[in-house]
Amino acid sequence: MPEDSSHAWRERLEESLTYYPSSAEKRRRSRLIDHGNSLELAFKFNRSTHDHIDALIVDFIANRVGAKPCKPSDGRPATACYRCSAEQAKDFGKFLAYASTHHMAPPPPQADHDQKPLSVLLTHALIAFTREYESTISRHGVPGLEVLSNVLRVIPRRGINQKEFERRAVLSTRTARVVLRHCTKLGWLKTERGVKGSGSLINLTDDGESKRQHGTRRLKRVESLWLERYDGDYQKLKTCLETLISTFDLDFPHYISGYGPADEALTGGSYLPAEEGPPRIPNRGVEWPVVVRQENKRRASRTLPALLSQTLTQFALDYESDELGRLGLTTMFFQHLPDEGMDLGGARNLQAISGNGKSLHERHLYIAIEPGSPSDKTRRVFPTQKTRRSRDAYAFHVSAIESRWKQRFGASIMKKLRHSLEALDKSFSDDLPEYPDTTSWMLPWYRPFLLQR
Repeated sequence: MPEDSSHAWRERLEESLTYYPSSAEKRRRSRLIDHGNSLELAFKFNRSTHDHIDALIVDFIANRVGAKPCKPSDGRPATACYRCSAEQAKDFGKFLAYASTHHMAPPPPQADHDQKPLSVLLTHALIAFTREYESTISRHGVPGLEVLSNVLRVIPRRGINQKEFERRAVLSTRTARVVLRHCTKLGWLKTERGVKGSGSLINLTDDGESKRQHGTRRLKRVESLWLERYDGDYQKLKTCLETLISTFDLDFPHYISGYGPADEALTGGSYLPAEEGPPRIPNRGVEWPVVVRQENKRRASRTLPALLSQTLTQFALDYESDELGRLGLTTMFFQHLPDEGMDLGGARNLQAISGNGKSLHERHLYIAIEPGSPSDKTRRVFPTQKTRRSRDAYAFHVSAIESRWKQRFGASIMKKLRHSLEALDKSFSDDLPEYPDTTSWMLPWYRPFLLQR
């Protein structure tokens, strides 16, 4: 390893150590004991809750990279110490930084919820509409609304190759591959060899065309019911959403979607950095297609679920661009996870957490779990440093994005949007989630596929 590269990662490692413990005074700061080819990482934790969480996550990382517990060779006291190779230490520092607030924005002021966040109101309307659309799904063979919106709607009569499908649907390659495979197994799609160099051609079968027509009729029927039921508020809502979307730079799926079956992130994370533009392009994974909105699409009429989905997607991306965490994870889980933690059984009621170190929240170091068997539901689940930052910023942050939209789109239209959403929200059931599940629609056991077998 070149000398300057070695020096650089050691500096980053030492910087990462300054975050542990998160509430450290100078006398308790962690330290690096450097022996050249091997290193020791020594930590001093007390009995406070935050130190306990930091100790759990440090031990989790040590096991992940293969570092071994040891006594510090410098003779100074430590409550935990790990010996590792240079390569292990490099990974150790990377994970320590990832679990900390190192890559996050400073904490905003604390705030209380004085009204439902705009993102929650948009979600409630979307899920309420989806439930009504699917209330007769098993009797009439109607495809799930996500499948209709993101798959069947996109495929023209002449067929389409997969790359063009991904761009039209604005879905990652991994998502497109999965949902196309499921729909093909159901007999809704067929694949043919295309022109040389263009890849396979995807077509709707007769059954797929029938499912699309049934779904489209059902969608229009529910829109008519909502127009009759909510009258002026429905019309006002659609007008406001159409006005907002006409100014967006990028196109999004017609039903909000995650990056893949195991990744709820809308654009796939931050492997590729944001670009200020114009058009402004968010952080994203390599498979997320950047689709600049065309003028004819700006003027095109959209269904209510498409308008709600695309507006919610833009809100989430604006929220996440401030580097204070993901909107979905924070809404559905982090804001409900206190410093003192909750038992694993309770946490599983909110999110899929295996307790074996392999589920999303464990792998991405959002949580620290007390050691034990995955079957032990009494184990405590705690928020790590970055999760606490996301949680504590949530109330202020959702309000800040809405205030920013008032400046961007105008106070009048935002007032009408909120009032119309609140009017509809009064009639919805109380069990609606505050943010959509963006991945389940891709899974074969989920209702869009199971009911059609």
